[in-house]
Amino acid sequence: MTDVVKTSSAPGPGRPSEVADVEQEVRRVLAFRLGTTTRAELDGAVASLRGRVSALVGHPAAGAEGMSGADRGFLLEVTHLLDNPPAREALSHEVYSHVRALARVLRKLAAVNRVGGAGPAGSARPPLPVRPVPGRGAGR
Repeated sequence: MTDVVKTSSAPGPGRPSEVADVEQEVRRVLAFRLGTTTRAELDGAVASLRGRVSALVGHPAAGAEGMSGADRGFLLEVTHLLDNPPAREALSHEVYSHVRALARVLRKLAAVNRVGGAGPAGSARPPLPVRPVPGRGAGR
């Protein structure tokens, strides 16, 4: 998997307390049940998880040519989730599904960031861009 760097100056998931916070929030959200979780709780989880996912994803477009198919697919999933939050009039099960997808993506980003930060500096690949660069991969 590709290393993903955060662009904000806020403390990131490389620190043990931040990693524990991310893992605890992911577990809490994945424990939600559709019939017993209120819409307010789901909306709060969407806002919180979107903020955490945005903080973990890097923005530079460098190295996009060398991305594997799995990296590109994951990047598109993250981009789709960030660009398409549920509307206020969305049904609760749509928001519930979106929250679970965000939690899964956040768990993966935190794991990649933790593993990427622990490895030797020379072995790190360039970060994923948040938005696909137009025209790249058009020759397929």
